[in-house]
Amino acid sequence: MRSLPTDPLHHACTRYGPGRLPGADRPDVGAGYAAASAALAASFLFAAVAIGGETIGVLSSNDGLVWFAFAGLAVPVVVPTALVAGIVVWRLLPSNIPFFGPVAGLLGTLGTYVGSLLTVTLILAAAAALGLSDADPVNAPAISFGAVGLGFIITWWVAFPVGAVSGAVYTAVIQKSE
Repeated sequence: MRSLPTDPLHHACTRYGPGRLPGADRPDVGAGYAAASAALAASFLFAAVAIGGETIGVLSSNDGLVWFAFAGLAVPVVVPTALVAGIVVWRLLPSNIPFFGPVAGLLGTLGTYVGSLLTVTLILAAAAALGLSDADPVNAPAISFGAVGLGFIITWWVAFPVGAVSGAVYTAVIQKSE
């Protein structure tokens, strides 16, 4: 089996990208940065496909713009959540399982959806409790489930493959640098 050409990526990450961030030399934190980068890339890819779909007529007028905005509003939640999910998965998943990288990427993506649900619930409940919203704090979980559930339904097709590829590439980079 041919290995991934990760030398240019490893060099770019350590010189210009996530490799310069605090704790990136630790494999678990580096996995969190890789997961956060994958979440950002999946959001951008989804937004680009949404705008492209509207441009070529696959989506009706303004649907692409709405999904583009949905992706943009999700970024402040999903990127930090993916960072945490990546670290947790890297620490908890046994390293001897077959296809560790893609499995970790898929589990990290799933963890990002679950973590986003919890984060959005906390944000909405806090906003309602502090009087920043007319919503009832008791309804926050239902509203959150609806928003994150919709997000899952419309983005799973891009999030899971990007997560799996990110996990595979990150694992290859780690193995090459050891």
